[in-house]
Amino acid sequence: MDADRVANLLPNQFGGILLGSLIAADFNSTADQKITIFSNPSKYIIRRIVVTNASASLSTAAGGIYTAVSKGGTAVVAAAQAYSTLTGSTLFLDLTLNTSGNANITVKSSIPNLYLSLTTAQGTAATGDVFVYGDILTL
Repeated sequence: MDADRVANLLPNQFGGILLGSLIAADFNSTADQKITIFSNPSKYIIRRIVVTNASASLSTAAGGIYTAVSKGGTAVVAAAQAYSTLTGSTLFLDLTLNTSGNANITVKSSIPNLYLSLTTAQGTAATGDVFVYGDILTL
């Protein structure tokens, strides 16, 4: 990186770039919820997806993250992902990335967003924040 240039994409405390987020995701909905990928990179690698700030205990919610709506495209996180360890707003959960068949999940700009799509809704009002971290290969 040029020492005289100010960059807006800096590594964060997790050692990767914040690629995208969904604040106040509705964990009581099975509808597709868009996770916006910032800066629309042409190629990036997802290294970590974190859910935190749960407004209620997510004892029932389960579902995955996909590259297309209606649970389409590639399942970045499997449909069976449980969120039950999130029992309060100060806890976090690293989701299990589905790396079978898609080594490190390299995504191209033709897929500028990801989608949280629950298989099982919580059953009562509940929200949480979703953060996607990784490496940008090319802008």
